[in-house]
Amino acid sequence: MTKRDSARDRYQLEWKVSFSPWMTFVGSFIGGSVAGGVLAGNILLGDPVGEDLSSQTIGQAAVLVLGTAIAVFLLLGPVLGWGLGFALRNVENNGMHILAFAALGLVVGFSVGEFLGRLVDVVGLGVSVAPAAGIGAAVGRWAISRFAKK
Repeated sequence: MTKRDSARDRYQLEWKVSFSPWMTFVGSFIGGSVAGGVLAGNILLGDPVGEDLSSQTIGQAAVLVLGTAIAVFLLLGPVLGWGLGFALRNVENNGMHILAFAALGLVVGFSVGEFLGRLVDVVGLGVSVAPAAGIGAAVGRWAISRFAKK
C-alpha cells in the first residue's frame, strides 16, 4: 500500500508491521543464539565425527559453533530480515511472518552450511545447519513480535 505525501509531492510505502533497528539486532541475536544452541546441542549429545574425543574438545567445538551461528545471524539477519519484511509489508498476520522467516532460515542455513562445509571439508553440513537456522530465524522473529510498530 502507498499513501500520498503531499508536502513532498510523492508516494510513500506504508508498512503494516515494522521494527526499530535495535529490535532487528535483538531478533538476529536471539535467532543466532537459538540456532547455535541447537547445533551445539547436536555436537554435545551426538558423536560428531565417530571418534573418541575428550569432553574439552567437544565443548570447545560447541562454543565455536555457537559463536559462529551468532556472528552469521548478526551479519546476515538484519539485511535478509529487512528484505523479507519488505516483501511482506502488506501482510499483518504474525504467523505468516514467522513461517516466512523459518523458510528463509532453512534456505539460507542450507546455503551457508554447504559453503562453510566446503571450506572445512565436511560433506553435508548444510543438512545439519538448515533446520537449526530455520528454527532460530522463526524464534527470533517470534520473540520480537510484541515490539512491532503497527
